[in-house]
Amino acid sequence: GSALDPTRKWPHLSWMAPKNRRVLAGAVAWLFALAIAASLPRYGKSERRVSMSLRTQGASTRAAAGRVASATSLLALHRKGTRMTSAQDKFAMRSTMNPSMPSGPPPVELAPCPYTDWGAKDIDIDQVQKDSTALPEFPLEISAKSLGLSSAEEKNYIMENKASILENLQKHGAVVLRDFDLTKTPAGFRDMWENGLKLSPCQDPLQSVAARQTVSKSDGVFEAVNKPSLNRYFVGMHNEMVGTRTPRKAAFVCFKPAEEGGEFLVLNGQQMLRDLKPEFLKRIYSKDMRYAVAQFPMGFLQDKPEFLQNLLKPVIKSVLDLAIGQKVDFYTESVWDTTTNNGDLVLQVRAAPNPPVLRHPQTNEPVWFANIHSHSAKLRDMRAQIYSGGDEGRDKTTGSSKINLTDVFYGDGTAISEEDLKHVAEVTMKNAKFLKLNQGDVVLVDNYKTQHGRNVFEGTRKNAVTWFE
Repeated sequence: GSALDPTRKWPHLSWMAPKNRRVLAGAVAWLFALAIAASLPRYGKSERRVSMSLRTQGASTRAAAGRVASATSLLALHRKGTRMTSAQDKFAMRSTMNPSMPSGPPPVELAPCPYTDWGAKDIDIDQVQKDSTALPEFPLEISAKSLGLSSAEEKNYIMENKASILENLQKHGAVVLRDFDLTKTPAGFRDMWENGLKLSPCQDPLQSVAARQTVSKSDGVFEAVNKPSLNRYFVGMHNEMVGTRTPRKAAFVCFKPAEEGGEFLVLNGQQMLRDLKPEFLKRIYSKDMRYAVAQFPMGFLQDKPEFLQNLLKPVIKSVLDLAIGQKVDFYTESVWDTTTNNGDLVLQVRAAPNPPVLRHPQTNEPVWFANIHSHSAKLRDMRAQIYSGGDEGRDKTTGSSKINLTDVFYGDGTAISEEDLKHVAEVTMKNAKFLKLNQGDVVLVDNYKTQHGRNVFEGTRKNAVTWFE
């Protein structure tokens, strides 16, 4: 073995010593895995069209012929210029060809999640904080029980009061619908927003970076952080925004409350602007901020020879940048970092800088639009100590939860001080409203005006959400 060891003859090649070859092999394996990841299709691609075949399954020849005739009629409508949406088209064809298929509305057609409306950076922070105009009640609550509505009257009430409900949503930032039987199931929940409020659903903004679980895919209802492995994880306050995508509105629904805890939290972004320290608010508005959206552990390189690190780091970074670029539809930059994750070396993926305060797209009002409370690694660790004794159970999570560890910085990449982070957390929790939801309760949220979060819980919790343009 020693005769084949090149380091005995050429000491400057110590990085090729047997003890380092295993590391080199591991690094090559990493690069191979990342190269494969880069070749995978991006999230958000259209689903494969389902080919339809005629399956009579023992039905009479006459019944089968009738279904074929109906399908032919549908195709004829297309030839004449009558168009249906893709989801409706598929549903109509499937229903015609397979009469045993359950009846009901066609699958929801989800539009792309809208781009974030950043607007002009022209807000006078001093003027905003001087505003003493009384803010509207937050959140506004509407109770079917208090209104004396029967189950049969609920949908008509929502349809007849659609304009008022949506006006109040824009005015107050959040509207809570309580005691409605209609919204106790995914289908009824969809009926409320689709036929009652006439809202247009959109794709989950997370779609470009991870696949959120669905409660009812056909109804466009997504799971809202109910995993038992994350029950001790306090979801910090945030606007739903990923990269360059931000839904305008959201409807959160409770299908089953947790046995203990699990409250849904809402935060008035206008109140945040009034309560934050002027010097901090002006500083972060002038410098902008940027998020670290993921990090990849690279500790295996940390105690290796500097020559080997310098050789592998640029290659690993280039391959990761290529892979991430294939996955997401927004700008990212990977940065080597040891200031997070207990000093371990990580390759951190950071998004482009953006302002923490912007104008509401409809009302032009300045609003707090900064996910510092949810994304800061230091604040996340502090919450873990407060709410879960330091153990959030992340060691039990799998998949993207292992790498989707976030952090937040100033726009130039410098750290936000611990003092300022604690200040943000203090003002956030002072103004956050904890809402205990029962089955069927819905929280309509203006996603630009209002941040949301979730308390830790025990037992089984089933909350869900649909996003809107």
